[in-house]
Amino acid sequence: MIHITDHPWLQNANKAPNVNLGETVRARLQQFSVMNKFKKKALRVIAEHLSVEEIADIKEMFENMDINKKGQINFDELKYGLRKLGHQVADSDVKALLEAVSYC
Repeated sequence: MIHITDHPWLQNANKAPNVNLGETVRARLQQFSVMNKFKKKALRVIAEHLSVEEIADIKEMFENMDINKKGQINFDELKYGLRKLGHQVADSDVKALLEAVSYC
């Protein structure tokens, strides 16, 4: 078994160049950090204000849409699941939903 400190990335860490990633990357990392905090707070609000039955319904809906049972819903699964629920949503709107959720 290889020890984690033996990994080539860590062995060559001192040889890696010190490259400035720029303001864009820094800004995106900060946005990502804030989004994760936002997501945690949103989930807390949901957990505190939804009934056990409502949470179970949401979980069941997710599990029904997660056709490949990977714990994530892809574009096709979301599109199919929404249509199955009677919502005719344009592909661009399905894509927008996925992008909005992926930033949280």
